[in-house]
Amino acid sequence: MSSRLTLIFIITAFLIGDLAASFGRTLVENPAWRHVGVRAWAEFSRAADLGNGKIVYPIEGIGSAMLIVAAAVSFRLSPHRPLSAAIPIYGAVLMQVGGLLVTTQAAPIMLSVARLGDDPVALQRAFDGFARWGDLRAVFGFLADCAALWALVAILRAPSSQSGNQMTGHA
Repeated sequence: MSSRLTLIFIITAFLIGDLAASFGRTLVENPAWRHVGVRAWAEFSRAADLGNGKIVYPIEGIGSAMLIVAAAVSFRLSPHRPLSAAIPIYGAVLMQVGGLLVTTQAAPIMLSVARLGDDPVALQRAFDGFARWGDLRAVFGFLADCAALWALVAILRAPSSQSGNQMTGHA
């Protein structure tokens, strides 16, 4: 019983931490930027997102997408695939792809901040667009992580021997 309770606490902690990470910009940072103004947001973004973020964020986004795709391929090629893990693992791939597609809309907006100067109208338009796409990207990221966690739990809970609840062969 305690191992099941421990698993519930770990999953809940992960989901709350992931929720905070996924929606941190949406729920905390963007309202603060609205308060301090778009010029301050642009200055920060030029130093952060267009500084080290130009390296870190693509590695994080593309790297995590590649890893979940690799997990799905590995799952597909495994002779012992618990059926209960199929939907969440393939769903995680779809959510990651959705997040990458949304990023194709958000990234050009952020990159444009480098050349917008201090024009408050252009900066406001950039902020609003980036925030809108960022909110959607946060949803995809959170759903991808939830699905991946669901798949992990399904795989861990599956019986180690072949049984009726496992897929067999390669369909």
